[in-house]
Amino acid sequence: MRMPGWADPTDFGGNMSRANTFSCLLVMLAVVVAAAALQAQGQAAPMCASSEQIAVVRTALAGKEPAPLGATAAALKMPEALVASALPHEQTHGVSAIHFQTIWKSIETWSDATTFIIKGPNLFEIQGPVGRGEPSTRSKFFNLHREGPGLAGHLRPDLYASIYLLEIPGASTTLRGIVFFDQFGDAVFSVYVPGEGVPAPEAVVTQFKATSALILALPRLCAEYTQ
Repeated sequence: MRMPGWADPTDFGGNMSRANTFSCLLVMLAVVVAAAALQAQGQAAPMCASSEQIAVVRTALAGKEPAPLGATAAALKMPEALVASALPHEQTHGVSAIHFQTIWKSIETWSDATTFIIKGPNLFEIQGPVGRGEPSTRSKFFNLHREGPGLAGHLRPDLYASIYLLEIPGASTTLRGIVFFDQFGDAVFSVYVPGEGVPAPEAVVTQFKATSALILALPRLCAEYTQ
């Protein structure tokens, strides 16, 4: 006779099966909680190119004038953040998105900029200084505001995973900019020193170099994978 609520002591296999199932559920729960904690802290695991991917990316870019990395990423069917991580150290420096506010405050000092926003097959360019930003006191938005026309809006940097500094030289121009990536490796938007087809303004290049120095002083993502 089995008392209500008591397991049959001979049902060892059934107990072990239930125990294993329970253990698996605990492990899955722990993984979900850990991932949520990393996301909440803006510390999602970075996307780092393997040695094979590094070779593929660098071969694809060899001999070409520098340009935003989205087209290369699409051609190679790779997340753009992975492409950025595959560049030589002297051309890029990726950092965690937890540094967003510090980096944004530095970009605010640029007297001019070109902001790229990609939505599907569409690319929007906004010319002019970025808006000054501050965290909302009521939500997770980082609010951009300005007087007059130009870039303004409401950002969610808590959902970003990485920020990449780019300074890629070419035969006739140098691409200089900052790219903000989400946790899927897609570019949310990017801010570049203007100068397509013409020399970049010296004042903005100097301001960019100040932002560059700030980012270069921060811990590098994927340092063990690339050089």
